[in-house]
Amino acid sequence: MRNSYLIIFCCLLTACHNKAGNNDPVKDEPDLTVLTTRKFMLDRSPGALHYLDSLYRAQKHKTPYLRAGRYMSLANYSIYNSRAEKAIAYADSAIAIIDKQDLSSVAWKNYYFSAHVLKGNRFFAKGNYAVAMDNFFKAKQLADKTENTCNINDQINNYIGLVLYKQKKYAVAREYFKVAYELIKTCPGDKYKALGEQQQLDNVALCFSKEDKRDSALAWYHKALRLTETDSDKFNEDPTTNKVTKEICRGVISGNIAQILVKEHKLDSAELLFKRNIYINSVLHKNEIGDAQLSETYLADLYDLKGEYPRMKQVLDELRRSLDQQHSLHNQDAELGWRRLMVEYDHKENLQQEEFKYYKSYINYKDSLDNEKRESSESDISNELKTREQQLQISLLQKDNQLGRLYLFITIALSVLAVCIGALIYYYYRRGKKNIRVLTLLNREVGEQKDQLEFAMGELKKSNTDKQRILKVVAHDLRNPISGISRLASTVIDDDDISPEDELQSLKLIESASANSLALINELLDLELDHNQVALDKSPADINETVKQCVALMQLIADEKNQNLQLTTLSKPLIVNMDSGRVERMINNLLSNAIKFSPSGEKIAIELEHKGTMVQISVRDKGIGIPPEVQSELFDTFGAARRKGTAGEKSFGLGLSISKQIVEAHRGRIWVESTPGSGSVFFVELPL
Repeated sequence: MRNSYLIIFCCLLTACHNKAGNNDPVKDEPDLTVLTTRKFMLDRSPGALHYLDSLYRAQKHKTPYLRAGRYMSLANYSIYNSRAEKAIAYADSAIAIIDKQDLSSVAWKNYYFSAHVLKGNRFFAKGNYAVAMDNFFKAKQLADKTENTCNINDQINNYIGLVLYKQKKYAVAREYFKVAYELIKTCPGDKYKALGEQQQLDNVALCFSKEDKRDSALAWYHKALRLTETDSDKFNEDPTTNKVTKEICRGVISGNIAQILVKEHKLDSAELLFKRNIYINSVLHKNEIGDAQLSETYLADLYDLKGEYPRMKQVLDELRRSLDQQHSLHNQDAELGWRRLMVEYDHKENLQQEEFKYYKSYINYKDSLDNEKRESSESDISNELKTREQQLQISLLQKDNQLGRLYLFITIALSVLAVCIGALIYYYYRRGKKNIRVLTLLNREVGEQKDQLEFAMGELKKSNTDKQRILKVVAHDLRNPISGISRLASTVIDDDDISPEDELQSLKLIESASANSLALINELLDLELDHNQVALDKSPADINETVKQCVALMQLIADEKNQNLQLTTLSKPLIVNMDSGRVERMINNLLSNAIKFSPSGEKIAIELEHKGTMVQISVRDKGIGIPPEVQSELFDTFGAARRKGTAGEKSFGLGLSISKQIVEAHRGRIWVESTPGSGSVFFVELPL
């Protein structure tokens, strides 16, 4: 399923914004989107915005239509410059104006379609299917009530189908693609009509293929293939581009057909089609490299089935080079397939060490992709639509049966009144069709509203879960500094013999710990646990002083268990470019764990070493140690590796996960060496 959303959106803009009718109240006002679209396509520099500003300022009266058009043009410009968030913000500003207008106006109707489709596409690209579907349905509801919606209703049905396809609702998605295909066929004057038809044919076939309905899929693929082999110039108005576009389409379809042939064990034919796809889209034209990369994974799978392992390795090497060259547009599915196939190849070649390395890499990458996919909300409209359609079909059959019996009896008994009976049949037939259309529209609206409510409930549940996680993180990360502050304050208050220098030092530690706690609270307000992203504020700092300050604060907590923190610093200052506050949090977490899991009276050693371009920090304790089966989950967020400390201290399973995030954000690494009963050593390496 190829990504052509930008082209489709531009077509939608130009298709929507035809001249308003004579009775349209804004028929004489300039449409800024039409005036700027071609300019923005050719010129994406900031200078293009001056052209828009000059058009806007030239109008004496800044009407709502003019202001909405300006926001839509700014959103369009943001899309061309890959600024999705700005595009959404501008679209929202336009929608706020459009929603207050009379949508019986053709011009306002066009703006309504364009704004909601633009916003829906941006959220679809971000994987937020709930908001995307909401905007597509809003556009569809108006389109269903509007006549002459060529190049609008077909695209909206296509967008809804794409969302359903991503959610694996293939049967429902297929019906939307079919509707889009029929609408494209009946719409005259479409500049890229054949291209749109081919895309919808291919999409329908893909749905059949995902449902394992191979004969149906092949029939639709061949139908799409025949369309690319005609002399049609409707793929592009430029003859050269038209020819290239048709070749690219044939390459993609060939790869799709080959996947079905593999399932039917026609491996030689499938091999030829995969190679054809790869040659067209990766060597000849390089317009669909992502599709070619997927075909390379399928071809390597095919060679695995045939037992041709040297050829399998050759394809995998070519795929690796292609993935590395396309780093900015990385194909996640192809990357995952490459890692899986390297495991298969090394297993077949009995390369055990390499097999284990790639298996671990494959699992880690797959887990990261699965975590991203969990963010996407689902809109399950299939069951409700199916139920409604079945009820409607039963009602229609019953009504047709009753009418048929009635008409047959009247025809036999009253043949003399045949003309009158024919008129009655025609009258009731027309009336029945009108009622059916009304009922169908009402049923569809009820189903769509129910699905939107389910979207909202799912999002609310996810939001509540995130809030509970954030509360746990706050409780965990504030406990260490607040405990140190409490101990320092008690020392200053209760110790009558404390010297002014020691008192000043304690107050400075209290001030530093309080500032870090406040900064931590501010950061946690914006924390997104599902993304595991850490934004750093780096500056040069002496790592010796940073670790000393952490040890001084945590020694107060260690005193409660008569433990001694022994620090071995570097012989001279070492400047590290780092986020000092976050590094202190990481060190405090490691020291807190060492204190928690070490017996009373034990020594905990902290050592710094300068190793080339890295500085290594180690925290060594003689505590209870970590069993091997627990070590694999030690750094997982909310993982199962939770145990009580030697004095019964509670563990939330968060400290090491947060430490890992901080270290990896600095492009460093963290690991542990431990033997149960003999203590543990946590190592951290940070780049200078």
